[in-house]
Amino acid sequence: MNTPSTTSGEKPLNVRRGRVESVDLYEVKDSELDLLEKGSPATLQLNFAVFLLSIAFTSIAALCTATFEWDVSKTVFVFISVVGILMGGYLFISWWRTRSSISATVDVIRNRITKLADESKDGTPSTTRPEKDNQPSD
Repeated sequence: MNTPSTTSGEKPLNVRRGRVESVDLYEVKDSELDLLEKGSPATLQLNFAVFLLSIAFTSIAALCTATFEWDVSKTVFVFISVVGILMGGYLFISWWRTRSSISATVDVIRNRITKLADESKDGTPSTTRPEKDNQPSD
């Protein structure tokens, strides 16, 4: 058996393969890939919400347990508590409403194969590309 030789003098790559029953290949659009790569913008909202809420609850704990000599320091802690709870709550609610963009995109990608598998079980021919309507364009 001849071993393949390369012109650059590098050793050939040995590939070991283990058989599997099937391999699912998903086609992904550029926009979907960009969303998966960058992540959802809602994750940044969650990060800031957690930060602001933890600062707010820490200052509430300080208000409950400390004695303040100056009213200004007590006012600063109250201000931090109120702003932290309001902004953290707003960001948390905003994250909650928009959190599903990545999981929805993944579901769309996965459903492409599910639709094809359902068509093949029904006996209708499955294609790798969706069929276009053969209606004349105006």
